[in-house]
Amino acid sequence: MARLVFEIGLEEVPHEILFDCFTQLQTEGNKLFQESGIIAEKIEATGTPRRLVLIAEGVQPVTLTRVVEKKGPALKAAYDADGKPTKALEGFLRANGITEKEVTQKEINGGLYIFYEKKEGGEPVVQVLKRILPNLVSSLKFPKAMRWATYEMTFVRPVRWLCALLDKEVIPVKWGHLEAGNKSYGHRTLFGLEAFEISSAQTYEEELQKHFVIVHHQNRREIISKEIEAASQTLGVQAVCDETLLDTLVSLTEYPEMAVGSFEEEFLKLPKEVLISEMIEHQKFIPLQKSDKTLVNRFLIVTNTHPNETIVAGNERVIRARFNDGKFFFDEDRKRSLESRLEELARVAFARNLGSLKDKTERLEKIVGILARYLGMEKDLPLAQMTARLCKTDLVTHMVYEFPELQGIVGYYYALHDGLPINVAISIKEHYWPKFSGDSLPSLPEGILVSLADRFDNLFALYAQGYEVTGSRDPLALRRQTLGIIRILIEKKLHLPLREVYREVFALYQPYLTLEVQEYENRVFDFITTRVKTVFREYGFAHDEIEAGIAMAVEDIYDVFCRVSAIHTARQGENFQNLAIAFRRVKNILKGFEILPLASDKLQEPAEKALYEMYQKSLPDYEKALSARDYGLAIGILTSFRPVVDAFFDQVLVMDQDENKKNARVALLQHVDAMFMKLVDMEKIVIE
Repeated sequence: MARLVFEIGLEEVPHEILFDCFTQLQTEGNKLFQESGIIAEKIEATGTPRRLVLIAEGVQPVTLTRVVEKKGPALKAAYDADGKPTKALEGFLRANGITEKEVTQKEINGGLYIFYEKKEGGEPVVQVLKRILPNLVSSLKFPKAMRWATYEMTFVRPVRWLCALLDKEVIPVKWGHLEAGNKSYGHRTLFGLEAFEISSAQTYEEELQKHFVIVHHQNRREIISKEIEAASQTLGVQAVCDETLLDTLVSLTEYPEMAVGSFEEEFLKLPKEVLISEMIEHQKFIPLQKSDKTLVNRFLIVTNTHPNETIVAGNERVIRARFNDGKFFFDEDRKRSLESRLEELARVAFARNLGSLKDKTERLEKIVGILARYLGMEKDLPLAQMTARLCKTDLVTHMVYEFPELQGIVGYYYALHDGLPINVAISIKEHYWPKFSGDSLPSLPEGILVSLADRFDNLFALYAQGYEVTGSRDPLALRRQTLGIIRILIEKKLHLPLREVYREVFALYQPYLTLEVQEYENRVFDFITTRVKTVFREYGFAHDEIEAGIAMAVEDIYDVFCRVSAIHTARQGENFQNLAIAFRRVKNILKGFEILPLASDKLQEPAEKALYEMYQKSLPDYEKALSARDYGLAIGILTSFRPVVDAFFDQVLVMDQDENKKNARVALLQHVDAMFMKLVDMEKIVIE
């Protein structure tokens, strides 16, 4: 069996989208192979910034042979009264290029239809590849595509060559003005600009490596990782390199090698985050630190060529200039306090028609006060409101203008320099947390209050303007911010009555409203509810468990979480089925009845008296458990109803001809049902 290599050679692909190109290439390649009947043992996509490569192992020489049935007209419509073909049949024959002798009849739902069984496949795979590979190139989608020269094709960057080999055989693929051959190009600087021939797809990677190209991105990742580990051990330090930086370095290189650079120790006086941001975000260097996490004045450079003193010196010169800029901005900014920058916020718009950042910070102070009252955090209010007032002031500093990713962090250092309370400084930094899924949460009460207030303000204010998240449209990241609210409330175990908070905060947005008040409220809570479901699924809760809790309304997210969590835990035990069945038996018989008053004096049968007595006896303990939010205990109480409910239905006729007896029994069941429904909407729970 053969090996296919299809290489799309082009100018450097932006590193941010290279991995997505690989994913698309493999997905579309698999799809086209299946549709065309090409049999291959394995298909993978890989490449470098200058080439996207599809590799298929174990390719069969011919495509899969299969029979495709084509349905024609009904038999009664295919022939006239004289048994001659009608226009319907003639059209079917003509469309498929066949004669009447080649059709068959087949019964479908009691009716006979004309069918044609067409054999497809069995073609030489080279011919099929020649036909489909141009479609593969055209199928790739990019955030921005371009045309070049006078050609009509579009791609992420100009395509310069195609190489298509099935073992040693060239597949003459044509795409636009390009025709594939057996030639490729090596590393631009280490080998040169001349093309060279690939003798076989079987030796493709080896031949490219001889020309200083490591084709497989995973191989480059392994090389870089090993070089980082070796350099770190030699220098006795730790590398600051996460998966994102590693992916970037893989996407920037064809032949990665490692070098060590250094900078003056005086720059270590700058905040660590500034140095790391400059090295990673702007220069793609790998910072180095001691075991205590303090930086050292050295860094690793992953080069796309053989490193030498000139290359190292050039990189050191660049980073030195950037650090000097950072030091200048840091020193200049600290000549003024954060408090003195408040008026500058008045000149920075928060969002269209939503006032300035100064207006926003004034709202944050008020929202923090509302939240502190509901959360019982009044003692933390003075410092929380100071944090709210100052948390955006670093946005108008030189440092954040130059390093926007350091917002909050810069504010932390400037707050310390201003002599502000440590809790304020930390909370200025942490009020942006969590920034992404799995990120840390604010550690202090002040940071929690301001983080929640900031997110509520973003969500409520933008919805007040009629902004709405739809499909993939969420440029202001309201989904992420709402998920942050939910995570904080759950993981910090905060009971916050959302609707009450919303209605108090809502008054702050009266000048900005574009919707009816109720419509605005409904949209916001629909949006929050959808995000709550997303978070609950991440906790492993089943769909029906989530629906049972959400049906109680998202008034207190952490409370709903506790209820659903209790149901989820109880479901793992043996007695949960008793709870669900008992509720279902009660619920089924109550449909169509209006709410009736409880009439215990009309209950005469032992089984109905037993159910009434259990209800009366259990209700105080049950309500006490609910008040204490001990939902596990509440579930245990409900579970104990199963035998009494079973006895009631086995021994008592609810729909008695005596209207008084019937109403008394229905009323009793209604009260039992209401008791169950105080926990979650048990009707949503699926009984297995």
